[in-house]
Amino acid sequence: MSYLIKKFKGIYRILCEYDRDTNSFSKKLDGTYEDIDCYIVCQNNIKIFHYGGSVLQAYIPSKKRGKNIIEEINKNDISMIFDIEETDTEILFKFKYSNSDKIIPLLKPKTCGANISPFSSKNLPRNKDYKIPDEELQLYKKILKNIPENQRLNIGIMTNNFIKTLATRRNTMENIKADMRLKGLKSKEYIHCIGKWNNYINYLKENMQYENN
Repeated sequence: MSYLIKKFKGIYRILCEYDRDTNSFSKKLDGTYEDIDCYIVCQNNIKIFHYGGSVLQAYIPSKKRGKNIIEEINKNDISMIFDIEETDTEILFKFKYSNSDKIIPLLKPKTCGANISPFSSKNLPRNKDYKIPDEELQLYKKILKNIPENQRLNIGIMTNNFIKTLATRRNTMENIKADMRLKGLKSKEYIHCIGKWNNYINYLKENMQYENN
C-alpha cells in the first residue's frame, strides 16, 4: 500500500497521475495499481509526494508562494524543512512525517473526497461536452418518472447489466471499460455514443417494473 494512502487516506484528498493516452491508471505486472505517483492535492496546484522512508516532499509551482510558505514555516522552526530546491518558477522542499501535522496545513490540502480511492474513476477526466439530445433523453426520463420510488435505485444496476450484455469474446468487458475511460463518458452517455441507445431504452422497459402512462 502507498505510504500516502496508509498515512493520509481519510484525512486529505489523494490523487494519482494517470496515463493520458489511455485515460487510465498504470498497473504493475501483478495487476495492482502503480502507486508511486500518488500525491496529496492542495490548493494552488501544490502537491505533496512521498519521497522515501518517512520523508515527504512538497512541490509548489510558484516561486513567490513557495517563499511565503517557507517564511511562515521558519517562524516556528527552521529545522522542520530541508533540501530546499528553487528554480525560476517553482520551489520544492522536504520534511519528515513527524512534522506533517505542522507543515501540511500551511500548504492548504484538500479534504473533500478524502475517502475516495486515488484510483477511482471519479478522479479521471470526464467528457463534459457530450450531450444526449433532448428528444432521446426524454425516453429515459419517461421511464424514470414512471418507476415507483422504491425501484429508482435499481436503474443504475440495470444500466450496468445492459453494458454487460454488450460484451463479446472479441469485445470483452475489460475492453468496454477501457473504451469508456478513454472517451471519458459515464454509462448513459457511453451507451448513446456507441449507438446502443434504443437498445438500452428497450432493455429498461423489459426489465424494470414501472407503470405505463
